[in-house]
Amino acid sequence: MTDAASRAPFDSGLQPERTLLSWQRTCLALVAGNAVAIKYLSDALGPWATFLGAAGIVLAGLAWVLSARRYRRAHAGLTGSGRLHTDGTLPALVASAVVVACAAAVVILFALWRPW
Repeated sequence: MTDAASRAPFDSGLQPERTLLSWQRTCLALVAGNAVAIKYLSDALGPWATFLGAAGIVLAGLAWVLSARRYRRAHAGLTGSGRLHTDGTLPALVASAVVVACAAAVVILFALWRPW
C-alpha cells in the first residue's frame, strides 16, 4: 500500500474522523469542566479542589492521546484489512472519569449543604 493510499479516508462519510473529533470535543469539555471546578470549589475544598481538578485534566489529556491512538489503529485496520481493530479502553476511561466526577459532585453537595 502506498503512503498516499494509507492516508486517504476509509469512507466518504469520514466516520472514523468524525468519531475522533467527537472524542476530542469530549476531552476539551472535560478540561473546561475541571478548570471551572478548580476555580469555584477552591474556597470550599481548599487544595483538594486543585488536586481533583488537576487529576481530571490529566485524565482528559490521557483520553485525548488514547483517542488519537484509537483513530490511527482503526484507520490502519479499515484501509489495510478492511476490519475495525479497536478496544474498549477509551470508553472505559471516560466512563470511569465521569463516574468519579459524579461521586465527587455528590460528596461536595453533602459537604456544602447546611440546612440548619
